[in-house]
Amino acid sequence: MKLKSILWYFVTLILAIALLLYVFRDIDLKVLWAKLKAANFAYVYISIAMSLVSHYFRGYRWTLLLKPLGYRLNSFRAFIAVMVGYFANLLVPRMGEVTRCAILKKTDNIPMPASLGSVISERLLDLILLLFIIVATFIIEFSTLKDFLYEQLHSAYKSFDLGNFLIGAGLVALIFVTGIYLISRNKAFIRTLGFYKKLRPFAYELINGLNSIRKLENKSAFFISTLIIWGLYYTMSYIIVFSFPATSNLGLAAGLSILMAGGLGMTAPVQSGIGTYHAFVSGVLILYGIGKEDGLLFATLVHTSQFISLMFFGGLSFLISFFLKKDPYGNEKQNITPGGSTPGN
Repeated sequence: MKLKSILWYFVTLILAIALLLYVFRDIDLKVLWAKLKAANFAYVYISIAMSLVSHYFRGYRWTLLLKPLGYRLNSFRAFIAVMVGYFANLLVPRMGEVTRCAILKKTDNIPMPASLGSVISERLLDLILLLFIIVATFIIEFSTLKDFLYEQLHSAYKSFDLGNFLIGAGLVALIFVTGIYLISRNKAFIRTLGFYKKLRPFAYELINGLNSIRKLENKSAFFISTLIIWGLYYTMSYIIVFSFPATSNLGLAAGLSILMAGGLGMTAPVQSGIGTYHAFVSGVLILYGIGKEDGLLFATLVHTSQFISLMFFGGLSFLISFFLKKDPYGNEKQNITPGGSTPGN
């Protein structure tokens, strides 16, 4: 591991621990532990089972993206790669996407640029869906969330500096235009460089992977599996409200707010949303009349159960990857071209 990666790991870990300590600074941990022991863990086990099903469908959806590129992969092997990716994310933020592609390269000989491009395409779609959920949640729960929204917008307005924004935007635009100009004027020279000859096939495969959604052969299966994944994300977090008397009366609409807050917390650049998930979810539950202590208890149980689940099943999947038969579908023998098809097809 490079020094930069090690430093980034420790910086994000320290940040996560600091956030966690800050969130729990005024909480009596003995009372919290007593409430946790009294929780109904049956709902937690159901939540973990739902999460595993969602991860399996994520693997299945990935096979649909890789198929039009000319690569064969079954859902179980994709599921194993996805779980290893989640396991890597617990250790180093944002390493999961690269790791699961590396696993596929090792087990199924699928080139990393193609699989990485499909993962980026998949993540962009999930980001769009998260934004849609955020908007839908604020529309449905506007009466509950309006004060929170006003405070955030007011804070952003007070800190916004138009002059600095225009200067920054101007510099970015200038650098972009200058870069395009220099590249267009020196195309012939750039094509003679060694790094260009190495980068071009990689970039071609990456772009091909990014276009995988547009090339889908089974669009209905892809979008149905996407709905299943996000439906399970919703139910696996919402069902845990029934583990505690304090949250058991929360309605289905509150579940949307929990999903939104949890999604935002997990996107933060810290290990597995540690600290940020707890702060966001407990913060939004306060708007529904849930006390800070009970909100943190709920967030802790959801986050910790998923963390332990991913540690166990992700680690198990990593071990299984060593025993999978290498390249059973002949992806290497097909000699797949960058265009995603085999010669003669």
